[in-house]
Amino acid sequence: MTDLHPALAAFAAERSSAFTALVGIEFAAIERGVCTLRLPIDDKHFNSTGRVHGGVVFTLLDSAMGASAFSVLEPHESTATIECKINYTRAVTGGVLECTGKVMHAGTRTIVVDGEVWQDGALVAKCLGTFARI
Repeated sequence: MTDLHPALAAFAAERSSAFTALVGIEFAAIERGVCTLRLPIDDKHFNSTGRVHGGVVFTLLDSAMGASAFSVLEPHESTATIECKINYTRAVTGGVLECTGKVMHAGTRTIVVDGEVWQDGALVAKCLGTFARI
């Protein structure tokens, strides 16, 4: 992991931000172009219908995809989400979610990243995002 962006050392050691800590996102693994995060579902994640809020699932995706984008940057660069298209395929009512972000293309100005959230072998959400190279 020594050839990764310096900002990822803190991410791997702890969490990427105070917000992801608040949500409860846990680091699982990272390598160049790929990041995997986990989220044990808690009462704070549910919406009024007893299902995990879509924003929680999106936060997990955006975090994993953003970290995978970071992993291909130069040390002086940063990144930000430009856009994401998400498809929710399954409602979540508990358990643990696992999310992987994978860089599909790293250009000179943007990075295209694919993301998936899985629970117990079932796809929960699929996302394609574009991240700026700053």
